[in-house]
Amino acid sequence: MILTAATTVLYPLAIQFKRGGWWSILKPLALFTAVLDVAANYTEVAIVFGKPKPGKVTITRRLKAMVHDLDELPSRRQFAGMVLIFLDACEPDGKH
Repeated sequence: MILTAATTVLYPLAIQFKRGGWWSILKPLALFTAVLDVAANYTEVAIVFGKPKPGKVTITRRLKAMVHDLDELPSRRQFAGMVLIFLDACEPDGKH
């Protein structure tokens, strides 16, 4: 779960490039984090939650789908919802 942990740590910092100005220097970090996100989704997260559905390329897109998927276990849906709340709190515009 190294890729997933790295994505979790880097995402809140990397996403700040959306603020503009001096924060724009974080764009390379955001690109690197996006690559980690996709890699983790198809490797580590796939082992735990299964193969991603079509169009769910990143962990964050998968989480949004998990919250609304009634076929998922309630505990997984609740966990996905909590992670999305954290991600929204990190976003400069408040919506991930």
